[in-house]
Amino acid sequence: MNGDFRRQLPSMIGMASMFLVTIFLAMFIRPWYDRAGLQAFGAEGASQLRYIGLELLMIFIFTAAILALARYKKEWVIKYGIMGILFIALMYASVPLAHQIMVDDTVTAFEYESTDVTEAEYLTEIGMNQYIDSIRTNESGIINNTIRLNQLGMDEPVWTSVIPHGTESYEFTKLVVATGPDTITINNGALIHTLSLTDGTLLSTYECFEYDLEGNILPIVQFGCILAVETSDSVYIVDGGEKLHRFATFDETPNVMTLQAIWQLPSEMKVVDDLIEAELLDDTHLLIVSKEMAGVVELEKTVSQIGDVGSGFQQTAKVLINATSSANFSAADVGYSNVADVPMSEADNGNQLIVLGTEDGDIMSWNYQPGEEELVVEESKVSINNFADQIRDVRLTDIDNSGYTELLITTEDEARLLYGSSMVQRLIVDVAEGENVAVAFGDTSEDVEDDTTHLHATVIGENYSTTSGVVESSMFLSGGIVFEDVPTLIGLLVSIILMILLYVHSEWYVVNTVGILVGSGVIVMLGVSFVPTLIMVFMVAAAIYDAWAVYKSKHMLDLADTMINLNLPILLVAPQGSDYSFRAERAPPSTVISAPSTDDPVSPQPRERVIKKNNDAMLMGLGDVIFPGMLVLSVLQYIGGDDGWIMAITTLIGSLIGYSILMWYVGQGKAQAGLPLLNGGAILGYIVGGIMTIGMAMFQFNISL
Repeated sequence: MNGDFRRQLPSMIGMASMFLVTIFLAMFIRPWYDRAGLQAFGAEGASQLRYIGLELLMIFIFTAAILALARYKKEWVIKYGIMGILFIALMYASVPLAHQIMVDDTVTAFEYESTDVTEAEYLTEIGMNQYIDSIRTNESGIINNTIRLNQLGMDEPVWTSVIPHGTESYEFTKLVVATGPDTITINNGALIHTLSLTDGTLLSTYECFEYDLEGNILPIVQFGCILAVETSDSVYIVDGGEKLHRFATFDETPNVMTLQAIWQLPSEMKVVDDLIEAELLDDTHLLIVSKEMAGVVELEKTVSQIGDVGSGFQQTAKVLINATSSANFSAADVGYSNVADVPMSEADNGNQLIVLGTEDGDIMSWNYQPGEEELVVEESKVSINNFADQIRDVRLTDIDNSGYTELLITTEDEARLLYGSSMVQRLIVDVAEGENVAVAFGDTSEDVEDDTTHLHATVIGENYSTTSGVVESSMFLSGGIVFEDVPTLIGLLVSIILMILLYVHSEWYVVNTVGILVGSGVIVMLGVSFVPTLIMVFMVAAAIYDAWAVYKSKHMLDLADTMINLNLPILLVAPQGSDYSFRAERAPPSTVISAPSTDDPVSPQPRERVIKKNNDAMLMGLGDVIFPGMLVLSVLQYIGGDDGWIMAITTLIGSLIGYSILMWYVGQGKAQAGLPLLNGGAILGYIVGGIMTIGMAMFQFNISL
């Protein structure tokens, strides 16, 4: 037995080398697939279990079809059908590989040019390229807030408005802002001011307290005015107990309001220190985003029971969406949808897109569509699970002034521009660290002349600093599928030549070349299409099926024989000697090294003999390479960064350990199905790498049916 093992050792090492080459080639061509957005079921399908079930179902159907055709002597259908599939699969690798080698897709590096520190309180973003800040002054005990609307790229504010801070509020109390379509409401717990967004005119001021007969100050709501927003005929106030109060206002008595109704908001919708954003979508709906919950609150006018202020039973407020995040929301924006069919100038309704980001890297979005039967509908095209490790900012923008918007997402360390409805990443820029950031584009006068734009990254703290740099067309990544004429032609010719050689001269080196290319193409296509958790589900199901098909039903052995007899050796061949000829190898098989591919139905595993002659070889089906490789590619795609590379390497090492165990059995002449050991080793390697890096987050990909 030891002699047989030593004799087969060169074949085992050669097979392991081809195993690694196939996976590394898939890693090399992955950027082309990534730029092209070639996920089999779209970004949203990457975490949906039903598509894994669909893949398994297609494998079963394909296997049954091949066996049925073989039984009814339709070998010519099998042969030419699979040759056609192989040709397509070859181009999955040959065309991207030619582009990766021949096309220079390097981009000009973005560089920040200047940093400005502003001694002011950053309040909120307005639209695509504006924001509100405040400068507080105290002159002889009179405290004022100078509110400024600033536009990125402009040296001077669009407008400036001075509002009193009042003596009833603590001097250093932060301002809480709620924006609206045309106004902005600013509250400091004592005074509520509403300003026009057009020119900064102070439209109204309301007090959050009143005096009793003895002159004592009494709050108008029990737990304080935390958040306030003014509509056409009301002021709505949210207090520290998550209660929503409606105060009616009257044109004939300015700055006077009367309590009319109270509702109870969900307990998770905390606004004390947890408010992320508040925006009045229209006169009857308010978006509130807190750390634990986000929702669109319906601003009703009456309730069946009012009760005393701050006490008694309150009717539950109507809240649309009711979105929650265990990791907390961290960013929000409202604007024109980046997946809309028409430009903003042609839109005939008030539809808006609500986009939220979470601290664990998810993007959630909803269409707010007034006048429609369903007011709020989830927008699946813009909802992305596990986009990054963390989301710090989201912004709907229009970088090229096309009238269509793009989505700018700032992760833990970079800003990524997802372009148009295809949401292909077109620009990636490093962003400074900081818990709160706001990233947007804004044109200077030089930008207008030079046909460029500026990216502005604002880090928000006690004051705020804005770092800016020029974005030029040479900095953009290639978007969508890129087919350059020469690389595409070369990839096509290589595939044609290899298919001809496979047909007329199926020697082991031709078989290996085809196998490595086909394997790498399938690995990267499926690897980028599913998150690691679903890939592991796929691997476990395939390993169980593989073992059953080899040891129990044995129908995979019949399938393998059919493929070999039809001269369709879609596998990897590791000869033990230089005089080996695969074409001459037609002896009846008796033992199995590994089972047919259950991932790629066109790559079955033949039953191999226990080799006793020096000119024999070891054979392995492509499925034994494809499944571990898919997990490696999925880790790089959906975890990424240094953690992703560490986990990819441990996954690869785990699969090689599984391969070594498989070869130990083979060296003893024992038949083995390959996937249980190979897949098991890869999964264990993934888990070990996850424990070393990201912990239980390795399984948290928001899997859905």
